[in-house]
Amino acid sequence: MNRLGFMILSILRSNGATNQVQSMTVREIASVEEFDMKENTVFKKLKGFEQSGFIGRGFKEGRADTFFITPEGCEYLERVKK
Repeated sequence: MNRLGFMILSILRSNGATNQVQSMTVREIASVEEFDMKENTVFKKLKGFEQSGFIGRGFKEGRADTFFITPEGCEYLERVKK
């Protein structure tokens, strides 16, 4: 876990992206908080978290994939905070 990963998980949780319907696109995630990361960098991090089970894919928004934090991701985020 690095700072970018922590921020992405925090953004998803704080914006209520916790299920397939309430999910966020990469562009929406990248535009929150102005953390100066390119969308491609955010996408790569999301893919890694998806493989770990911390993030799931939501319903598509047009052609864009959407993502949400899973219960496992929320638990992991809480453990990292402590």
